[in-house]
Amino acid sequence: MNVIIQVSEKEKIDMANVVATHLATEKDIEHIEVVFLETAIHAVTDEKAIKPMLGADKVKVMACRTSMEMHNIKPSDLVHGVEATPKGGFVEILRKQQDGWYYIHV
Repeated sequence: MNVIIQVSEKEKIDMANVVATHLATEKDIEHIEVVFLETAIHAVTDEKAIKPMLGADKVKVMACRTSMEMHNIKPSDLVHGVEATPKGGFVEILRKQQDGWYYIHV
């Protein structure tokens, strides 16, 4: 099973850490992708904010390319281990759902 998690609000960053790291301990979950966008996008530039996710097996942290542009965040500003989405975050989420991934919005 694969899960994609959308984090749009900065107030939800801590909850995203909890959800992603708890899901990562489940045997039947293979991959978790956490996409940060909108006001939560700044988490991808702050290692302390997303450290639990960065250390969790199965978890990939993604930054919405559109939100990065809107908030003047360059790829070089991203915490080591964070990747920018190929297109916008919502496109990434839709593609994953189309591929059968489960979707969670925290």
